[in-house]
Amino acid sequence: MNAEINAIHDEQLERLLESLGVLNDIKSGRKKCKFTGNIITLENLHSVFPESGDIKFVSDDPEAIRQLSVYLGERNL
Repeated sequence: MNAEINAIHDEQLERLLESLGVLNDIKSGRKKCKFTGNIITLENLHSVFPESGDIKFVSDDPEAIRQLSVYLGERNL
């Protein structure tokens, strides 16, 4: 199985989030992890991905990362 993963350096993160129109929401604590419901911050943000025309976020909580791995595996079947 081949998977493509795009990465961004920490220095460019805020610029990316601003371009997606979500930076202020993250800084204000209005975005939550898709898998755990944890509030997303710039410090705990692990992943960002599109889903059904929306932008989803994943925290750096080990359970969230595990669920992301399962989710991505299911999408690639």
